[in-house]
Amino acid sequence: MAVADLKTKAKESLKRKRYELAIEAYQEYLKFQLDDAEAVEGFFQAAIKLRESRGKSLFGGMLSKASISGKDPAKRMAACLRALAKKPDDKGVCMQLGDAALQANAFGSGSVAYKRAAEIDPEDNEPWKRLGEALGKQGRIPEALDALREAVRIMPRDQEAQKLRKNLAAEGALKISGFETAESSRDLIKDKDVAQRLETETRLQLTAEHAATELGLVKGQVEAAPDDSRLRVRMADLQLQQGDEVSAMATLREALALDPANYELSVRIGDMELTMVKRSYKKVKDLLATAPDDAGLKAQHDAAYQELIGASLEEYGRRVQEHPMDLIERFRLGQWLFQSGKVDEALAEFQQTVRDPSRKVDSLLLQAKCFEKKNITTLAAKKLEEAVAEFPTLTSPKAKAVYYDYANLLERAGETEKARGIFERIVEEDAAYKDVLNRLSALSS
Repeated sequence: MAVADLKTKAKESLKRKRYELAIEAYQEYLKFQLDDAEAVEGFFQAAIKLRESRGKSLFGGMLSKASISGKDPAKRMAACLRALAKKPDDKGVCMQLGDAALQANAFGSGSVAYKRAAEIDPEDNEPWKRLGEALGKQGRIPEALDALREAVRIMPRDQEAQKLRKNLAAEGALKISGFETAESSRDLIKDKDVAQRLETETRLQLTAEHAATELGLVKGQVEAAPDDSRLRVRMADLQLQQGDEVSAMATLREALALDPANYELSVRIGDMELTMVKRSYKKVKDLLATAPDDAGLKAQHDAAYQELIGASLEEYGRRVQEHPMDLIERFRLGQWLFQSGKVDEALAEFQQTVRDPSRKVDSLLLQAKCFEKKNITTLAAKKLEEAVAEFPTLTSPKAKAVYYDYANLLERAGETEKARGIFERIVEEDAAYKDVLNRLSALSS
């Protein structure tokens, strides 16, 4: 059967609801034609329909990592498709399919795989980021920018996503301004203003002399286009390079007033405001360290700390309200709620952020502290036990710290035998860690 016939057979089988045949035909076709977005879309449709008709399998799609590893991207793609045929909602395998497709320069197929991963978990910025990258490689600039905008919305400080978006925006501007199609320098001169604007927006760090010159140029552009928020952001960048933080902040606020839906910009302003408050607090804290008995400095310190807590709660609370699925911001809000003594509210946040793999252990540790504050020692111990389970060995400093905290709590709770057993494990790994030898000696006696 010819390769084209395989695709036809797959489409016909999908149309007739013969999903297994459709999946087999699509898999066979994609072995020969790696880059076919339509075929990968059809494959996912058939796999989802088949799963719906049978119900979700408890064991389907459990393909070992070894079977998806290897240097040949075509073989990895085939292995991923076999796994996804049984379990089309496996985000990890979708991402692996996209990665293998990109390595094979099958950017269309990769786009569909990343899009599927984003549909499965729309609040994970990684699929959106990779989707933007794949679309950009196909020259689909507007779609790529939309995907990267979503990636930045979810994780505003993702430097890679910001860089990808900036580069694609520049590439799009080049295409619009005629840099790719110009036949002579005269054609380019026609688009001198576009080129100047592009250079203004993409240059980051300048010398003091160049920054002053460019600031004058950008101010003129702002006067000519007062509703362009991007120009004001660029002007703020230049003001910051000159050390004028007050003017930069005012300019950024003007930019946000012009583009109030720009969450990334609001976060930047919030970060700057918090930095100023932290700086003021640190100044008083350092002064108090030189004169710890000064009652006046103590009062100033306490007032500055309360101001820092209030500003942090307000800013991170706003971010969580606007983006409740952003677990990074929820974790930060939880930390400040705990610092402010709002234990119940902090606990609620950490019960959400424990779903973030990168913050699971810290969330469990902070939940334990919350339960300790509430004098619910049994639940505190349970959370520390869950944290300990994340470290089968004690080779890392984090693992030793978690085990130590767990043993410490058990000792305070009167479970000395369990505490001694854990301290023994730490001693066997690192006898010089903190005061474990003394603690173990005390418990043993």
